[in-house]
Amino acid sequence: MTDIPITDIIRDVYRHPDLRRLLQPASVALVGASANAASLGGRTLANLAPFPGRLFPVNSKHAALGGRTCYPSISALPEPPDCVVLAVPQESVEAVVTECAQRGAGAVIVLASGYAETGLPEDAAAQQRLLAIGRAHSMRVVGPNCVGVANRAHGLLAAFAEFPPGGLIPGTRIGLVAQSGALGLGLSHAAEIGSSISHVLTCGNSCDVDVADYVAYLADDASCDVIALVFEGLPDPARLAAAARLAAARGKRIAACKLGMSREGQAAARYHTHTATGDTGAWPGLFRQAGIVQVTRVETLLETAAFLAKAPAPRPCAAGGASGAAIVSGSGGTAILATDAASRHGVPVPQPAAETTARLRAALPPFGSPRNPCDATAQATRNPESLLECADAMLADAQYGALVIPWGRSQPVRLLAQLGELSARHGKPVCIVWMSQRHEAPGAEEAEKNPRLALFRSLDACFDALAQWQRLCATAQP
Repeated sequence: MTDIPITDIIRDVYRHPDLRRLLQPASVALVGASANAASLGGRTLANLAPFPGRLFPVNSKHAALGGRTCYPSISALPEPPDCVVLAVPQESVEAVVTECAQRGAGAVIVLASGYAETGLPEDAAAQQRLLAIGRAHSMRVVGPNCVGVANRAHGLLAAFAEFPPGGLIPGTRIGLVAQSGALGLGLSHAAEIGSSISHVLTCGNSCDVDVADYVAYLADDASCDVIALVFEGLPDPARLAAAARLAAARGKRIAACKLGMSREGQAAARYHTHTATGDTGAWPGLFRQAGIVQVTRVETLLETAAFLAKAPAPRPCAAGGASGAAIVSGSGGTAILATDAASRHGVPVPQPAAETTARLRAALPPFGSPRNPCDATAQATRNPESLLECADAMLADAQYGALVIPWGRSQPVRLLAQLGELSARHGKPVCIVWMSQRHEAPGAEEAEKNPRLALFRSLDACFDALAQWQRLCATAQP
């Protein structure tokens, strides 16, 4: 939480009107709407078809499209649109943006490329003109060079990319912010295997709307529970810190993967979105000060974000929080691997209290290990209740703030729901680490969808997340 007034934080982030007309629009116009299903205009029109608000296709060549009246221009619309998607060639963009501004549109999404990312002065100047038009009329500009935005809770898919379907589970809904459209789209496919993705917000060249704007918006959107951020950079990193303070004030945590942390990556970012990646040495400190959990491998970003959403609010150690992790496994080999990973990431694995040891010994066969890590042996596959009893005993031990279970496919899927109940009863996170190379085998989706279980696909990702979560606990206010 923060003691800075919320109004001051919002003022630090938003330089001009916020994003509600963009991301919660009552009306959307699509300039360049097309009957060609393979074109940008056709694909975007298909994505927008389920939009529950007022949808206005704009194309002077058609009287109707998709069963809707098609208008010849933005000026001919019956009302000023909240959000306008521009699926038109680069040479037509500036005139349409000017028309949108004069009509009173709230925001425009520019899909076209060919701006500052080319490195040519004339293209950078064209991008600056789009920004100037928007600023002069209090109209937000997304892009250029982006795929669009998705707000599932609002039924908005204002983009040409194909976003996968997926359910929204309150308490675990991830707002995904990605500067790169392709990267955001690829990550959003996790919705197909149980992840709860509420938003996919891309910004491309970020001439106006940038990742700090999106983070601040998600902080105040009740349909998002946690924020996952992957980005290259932004001109004013302090605005991201301010947005993170706003999210913290709303009880939302942020997992972030910063791209362009190498010299070669910085050069690639300039050619991708013409983004200044900033001082690579300064970012980790900014993340720590802002309470942002840094993820160094993008493939673990959504796992970490889901863990942050599902884990209980951090408790300071002085108020009963514990930094130790308990490990319970049905395999001695994976128990050793988990212990090594805990050591690499600085997560303590203390030995259980005497009472806990007695409970473990009673639940285990004579050749089991009533210690930490607890090896429940392969007998746990024949007697799954023994693993549950060991998990309950470890969670009841005050030394442990979390439980890690390396998961084998031989364990019955029904145990996952019971482990979720144990997590809720003890108020401690339970992390399931998927040890099979068949990542989507039975049980993976059930664990992902369980609001109390955090699913990881590597021990290092799990213990890295636990280490950072424990640092949040250490800095939490009593």
